[in-house]
Amino acid sequence: MAYCLQAIIGAQQVLLRHGTEFQHAAVVMLAQGMAIIPLTDALYGEIGVGGEVDHFYKLSAHVEEWAERISHMAPVAYIEADFFGGAGDQSAIAWVDGERIIGPLHTDNAINEILHFLGARVNSPLDEFDSVGLGRHRDTASWTDEKAG
Repeated sequence: MAYCLQAIIGAQQVLLRHGTEFQHAAVVMLAQGMAIIPLTDALYGEIGVGGEVDHFYKLSAHVEEWAERISHMAPVAYIEADFFGGAGDQSAIAWVDGERIIGPLHTDNAINEILHFLGARVNSPLDEFDSVGLGRHRDTASWTDEKAG
């Protein structure tokens, strides 16, 4: 089974405020006061495609500039995961006050490390990823069906 996600992640209130900047941005609530803005193809095109930044699939310079602006309000991160049949990759990077503070991470535990940094708590037996609810959908586009009102 495949799992593919590219998204901005941070505090719900911060992402709700910045989710209005682009027509194709959809803010989706997670547990523990977090939310994501899935970086769908439509949103990626609207923000500005371009060469990859630090070996990320959809982190263009334009997406990074947006994340840097958001991070002036609160820490924010960009996460990617791409798995099929148990094999795959995950990557993450975080900004605070417009500066990269963590990453780029390209490790088996990159997303959990970023979630821990953002304040996610483990709800045993779940890890941070499942504790905030990132397992609800299997692909980036599916998340937009859940966008906040």
